[in-house]
Order: sequence, then C-alpha cells, then structure tokens
Amino acid sequence: MKNAVLVGVALLALTACGSEAETPVDQAAPATEAQAAPAASGDVAEAPAAAAVDLSAYVGKYPFDVVNGHRFLDHPAVKAAIAAAVPDATTREAVKFEENGLGLPIVRVDGGRILAWGGAKRAEDRYNWAVVIASDGSKPEVCIYDGVGYEDDFQAAQWFVPGEGSIMKQGKCPSADEDYPAADIAAG
Repeated sequence: MKNAVLVGVALLALTACGSEAETPVDQAAPATEAQAAPAASGDVAEAPAAAAVDLSAYVGKYPFDVVNGHRFLDHPAVKAAIAAAVPDATTREAVKFEENGLGLPIVRVDGGRILAWGGAKRAEDRYNWAVVIASDGSKPEVCIYDGVGYEDDFQAAQWFVPGEGSIMKQGKCPSADEDYPAADIAAG
C-alpha cells in the first residue's frame, strides 16, 4: 500500500511539472484563423489544401510529353479548363492528341500564357486545335479548326472561352507565339 501511495504521489508530481512547462493561455500566441474557427458539425477531417497548379514545366515540351506524370491535355487543370471552355463533349472530342498526331513544342505567348497546338497527321492543315492557358490553369481559350470544305481564301477557326458563346476568328489555330492572338473576322 505504501508503494501505491508513493507511485500516486510521483505521478501527481510529474503531472504538476508538466503543467508548469506549458505556456499559460493568456500569454500564448494568438490562434490562427483555422485554429480559432470551430470545426463544422459533421466534418470528420479537414479537406487537403488544393495543390498549386504550375503548367510552366510544359513550356518547350511537346503536347504528348509526360511532365510530372501527365501529358499536357491529361493534366487535371487543363482538362477542367477545356471542359469549362467547351461544354459540349462532342465538340470537345476534337481537342485530343491522337497516336501519331502532330504537335509542336508548347510556347509562352504574349501576356504570359502558354500555347499548346496539335493537328491530325497528314491533315494538320485541315484539322488542328490549340489551347491557350495561364500557367495556373486559369484563363483558358480553346481553338478548334475543321477546315473541310473551306477554300484557302476563307479559313476560320472556332474559339471557345468559359462562360461565353464560341466565336469564329480568321485562320487556323495558332501554333506559335507570333500567330496569337488570332485576328477577328473583318466584314466587308
């Protein structure tokens, strides 16, 4: 019994020492907003913070090159941006990189965004696409050119921007910095 009392006293002393080492509440550093905010009822765990997107690593690579585990068009941020700009799935199918398709190195264009271009093998002058997007995955523009039936004097590509209807612009989809932005169609 004497040993049990000594063990109890020792534990009490250790507990007291531990609380003296802690900083009193009134002297503690202010809590961050996340610490101060009470957890919403039903939350089991905090959602992980969204990873920052940086598509800059694709500049200088081909659209089919794998960078950090994804080809350009397969990157989740790029896929989401294309889907936002081109809501119709059938139309969106034109923006794909087919096996043996043509592609040029991805370039940075005026304004800091990046431009990726692809075209059908042996028919790139008739079927091509371009995606212009900010490095963080925002501000997408998608160009689709299907030139079947067009004469050389009337070439126009369809451009898509999220939340807006598509518009036609002169020429095929741009494949280089000097080709972007595409010219508006001049009536007359």
